[in-house]
Amino acid sequence: MLATVSSGKRDSMDAATDVALKLEATHLQSISSAPPSKKQPIGFTTLPAPVRNKIYSHLLDTELVNAGQPNVSYTHTIEKSTLHFSASRPPFPVSSALFYVNKRISKETRDFFYSKNLFIKFEIYSPDARHAKTMLEDSGVLFSVARPEAVEKCTMHAMDLTIVEKGSAVKRTSVIFPAQYLPRLVNFMEQASKASGAWATGHALFLSVANMFGLEKARVQGDLLEIFRLLTNIGKVEVDGKELLEGYADALQRSMMAATFEEDVWLKIVTEATDRAEAAYDKSDYETAAQECQAATISMTYGYLTQAEKLHSQPESFVKSIQRLRWRTELTLATTLHAKHRSTIASYSRFISASTPTATQKQIAADLLAAETAASHALSLSTDSPSPASNPWFRSLPPELIPPNKPDWFTDAERGRSWHVLGLTHMALGECLFAAGDLERAVELLSGHKDAEKAFAQARDEIDWQVRPGVGLRKAAWVAKRETE
Repeated sequence: MLATVSSGKRDSMDAATDVALKLEATHLQSISSAPPSKKQPIGFTTLPAPVRNKIYSHLLDTELVNAGQPNVSYTHTIEKSTLHFSASRPPFPVSSALFYVNKRISKETRDFFYSKNLFIKFEIYSPDARHAKTMLEDSGVLFSVARPEAVEKCTMHAMDLTIVEKGSAVKRTSVIFPAQYLPRLVNFMEQASKASGAWATGHALFLSVANMFGLEKARVQGDLLEIFRLLTNIGKVEVDGKELLEGYADALQRSMMAATFEEDVWLKIVTEATDRAEAAYDKSDYETAAQECQAATISMTYGYLTQAEKLHSQPESFVKSIQRLRWRTELTLATTLHAKHRSTIASYSRFISASTPTATQKQIAADLLAAETAASHALSLSTDSPSPASNPWFRSLPPELIPPNKPDWFTDAERGRSWHVLGLTHMALGECLFAAGDLERAVELLSGHKDAEKAFAQARDEIDWQVRPGVGLRKAAWVAKRETE
């Protein structure tokens, strides 16, 4: 069946820690657990999952299907005060006939289409239909030509967005567009606010996320809502928080209604997410802790992407606070993902070579790999490692936007904690040689730390000199991407 993960063409920062760094995950999980025999005729459904996935992309991805197509021209009419649009060609020339081939192809293609292309339902209330038409055309999100009554019935969308101009009670239009075009709309609103001081204060925004696919909340709110932090001075903002992490809706509302972007307020909001992650960890609520860490990481990344000039002009004390916060976030994530499976790590070796692991076993392997990445990130920051590959900012920011760092912004004890968590994670992955090296450094920096000393002794005793270093990491990656039973 199709995995309900959303990655790829959306304007997602993808700044949250996930196993994609170590795996080349696909949207699709193959139904068959074994390759077809030589006697079995080769057909579409016998193709490997990544190949079918690639084919679906060219037929159902709303960006790829428009590649090389002529621009769409629109005409409009106004009926009963509501805008109606028609287009010179289908705005989304997707091959929807795939939805009706057979049950298997129908399920795969529908799941692919709706998880790959998250959609936004957009409603505009305005005293003048021309204002609504201008917003749709100038922002570049006019992709839906369905009649308003048809859009009203649609439920397969990820977010409801409503803009109300000057308290108008007249709905001028309802359209649906792919989430990857959301930055176009937000940029239009930002430019309109700069051009006219009355634009932002004269509009109200209402946002509600519908997490239809059960995706990680941090990813959903990051993909769909974080870009709205670019806006300020909005007259009224209401964000429905029921599908979001605790505190996120209120923080986003505060950001958008502030007169201007305030660096200290932004830093406080991100810090609150990391604080909530640590509090959740203390309560053994590891799922929430991991989600809050990812939310904080996404917010930090978006901040430097959208407010780079302001953030880079701050004094060194501000930059130090950012780097220390990122270190805290990465270390908390690594600790959380390791602790999440503490009770089952002892039996890890029993399934690491399983030909067909269970879903739980796959999750353990994926989480441990993600923990190893996060711990490496924390260590990179606390030691100011020159390696770009281990810098947590490197994968999501251009080099010129990465904030500076200094090793003296961290204490020896904090470096020791980073080595300790990395060592425990390596040991859980069966990389005892790596773990012994990590933990030896931890013991040196954490004088009298009994847990580190005990872990070091255990890692040293469990080294198998017949096994090459790196085998445990490769096996974990293999388990994480295998098909489940």
